[in-house]
Amino acid sequence: MSVAECFADNRGVRIRYLASRSAPEERLPVVFVPGVTDFADEYLEMFELFEDRSLVVIEMRGRGGSDAPDTGYSAAAQAGDIEAVIGAEQIDRFHLMTFSRGTTPAIEVALRRPDRVASLSIGDYRPAEVALPAAFVEQQWQGRWRGKPMPERVRRHVLEEISREARQRDLAPDVGALGIPVLVARGDSGGLLDDPAVEHYQRNVRGVETVVIPGSGHDLFRPDRLAYPRAVLDLIARRAPHT
Repeated sequence: MSVAECFADNRGVRIRYLASRSAPEERLPVVFVPGVTDFADEYLEMFELFEDRSLVVIEMRGRGGSDAPDTGYSAAAQAGDIEAVIGAEQIDRFHLMTFSRGTTPAIEVALRRPDRVASLSIGDYRPAEVALPAAFVEQQWQGRWRGKPMPERVRRHVLEEISREARQRDLAPDVGALGIPVLVARGDSGGLLDDPAVEHYQRNVRGVETVVIPGSGHDLFRPDRLAYPRAVLDLIARRAPHT
């Protein structure tokens, strides 16, 4: 499997992403939008698992090798980053996969392009944009993610702007109106999705499937880095087999 480092331009903001280059063209690609401080390279193992179809892993603005502008971190602006990558790759239809806070701009893209998203898989996040508490920036800045101190992952102004531009809104009815297969993944030892959140999905999204990743909390990619991606491929195989 050949993986290329690529860049897309979103109105002058350069967005880094990784994309496979040797998968069969007859299958729809999977576009993956990771979490708030994730690097694309943390998901390299997924490319071998997705060898039968193209995979695109996006590094959102302010993270990794993508540009970190002073402002412009609303869900709509970040959705533009995803659209820029889709455009650069000349992708028509695709399966959409998310993790954590990458879910909100990804849903925004699905709502803008409902005819182009064949399925939606959401990793441990509500079908919503979540307003952030006042303590969010400092808690993140003092913390670690996957063993790495946060200042080595993201610039402080990025966290500040993400927090400042966040708005509370429920997107569950909109997700349900898409009428596509939806998978929701959660850990079995904590995380952001509690039972009431799962029930909210079930009330609003007809046919939604829920999978529990054994041994995981919020980080669905630990301890088994490929359990959630395998669940995504299983959903596609069963619910969208001809894509």
